[in-house]
Amino acid sequence: MKLVPKSEVIIEYVGVPRLDYERVQELYSKIQSKLIDASGAATKVEMVLVEGGCFNMGSDKGALLEGPVHKVCLSSYEIEKHEVTQKSFQSVMKTNPSRFVSAELPVESVTWQEAHKYCKKTGKRLPTEAEWEFAARGGTTTEYYWGEKFDSSKGNFCDMNCDMNVRVADASDGYKYTAPVGKFPPNPLGLHDMSGNVAEWVSDWIDIEQNYYIISPKNNPSGPTRINAPDFDGGANEKLLRGGSWGGGIETLRSAWRKAFFRGYRFENLGFRCAKDI
Repeated sequence: MKLVPKSEVIIEYVGVPRLDYERVQELYSKIQSKLIDASGAATKVEMVLVEGGCFNMGSDKGALLEGPVHKVCLSSYEIEKHEVTQKSFQSVMKTNPSRFVSAELPVESVTWQEAHKYCKKTGKRLPTEAEWEFAARGGTTTEYYWGEKFDSSKGNFCDMNCDMNVRVADASDGYKYTAPVGKFPPNPLGLHDMSGNVAEWVSDWIDIEQNYYIISPKNNPSGPTRINAPDFDGGANEKLLRGGSWGGGIETLRSAWRKAFFRGYRFENLGFRCAKDI
């Protein structure tokens, strides 16, 4: 350690760099350039056509919220092949809320409102949860799109590297947190990460009584009408999440899994993808 006269107001410690104004500005510039590199020019977003049809939505094998199984018929629509990346999100929204920063990682820590706004700005919309599940199943009727039993090679979940208490101690998917979009095999429709990576916002409100599946219309259901209530952490103001995530247990990767979440919350395992009418 070297002390210098008080008039110079400098104390230097061996091995610890001195941070003056110029150095702070340099570090700030590096951070900014990294974020700019992460956005860059927007890449072309691939859409997948989902032909209209009918399917049995929900499950009687999971949580009460997932049932009862009921028949739903949908018109044709398009949905994005991948979860929205940070590069795409930042190029449109001029910001990146993500905790794990990299261009091809899915954007996360995004609120429902921000996801809705992004989709609207790009001429699209959030999918309904019926559209989401129909696309996720890809014509399958099993618990997971690949079968009845979990397969750790199919999606990014809470594996042995995960810090959550739901981790699977004897399996690894190769990632502790989020994975670049498209790293795991697609489902039968060619959609990636419909099981795992980040849980995805859909457009639907959650019915505070949790009985919408009982009264849901058969054709093109869009969820219950929102109850007029102030924004607080309660059913009247919660939207739905689908698909499971890197921080979730294996049951969250099931096609019928659904969870209510306050629409203004941010969490590093929440993302989305957009859909489009045709």
